Amino acid sequence: MNSTEMMRIIVSGEWRNTETDEICSFSWTDSDHSIGIEYKLGKKVGQSSSHQSVKLYHDAEYLKNCNHLRYQSNLFTSEFTLDSENGPLLVVSNVFGKLNLVR
Repeated sequence: MNSTEMMRIIVSGEWRNTETDEICSFSWTDSDHSIGIEYKLGKKVGQSSSHQSVKLYHDAEYLKNCNHLRYQSNLFTSEFTLDSENGPLLVVSNVFGKLNLVR
């Protein structure tokens, strides 16, 4: 999959944390180049946070066929590794923490 398809998969639908059973979803905002997370179920229900002003770390050739995206801002890094449309999705981020997610 390419980077656009991968991000579309990440932001569509809900994800379940395999360790805590919390349900969350991700969003992308073009205006400020931010990735957001919102918790739908579990201890963190209603909480949200975002990683703003992010830029892709990878070059254009890599983004044509990938399963790992790394976004960086001035202070933080967020990495997403997606095996398939249903997961697992691994998130390692200074903003979101470390999450092992499935559909």
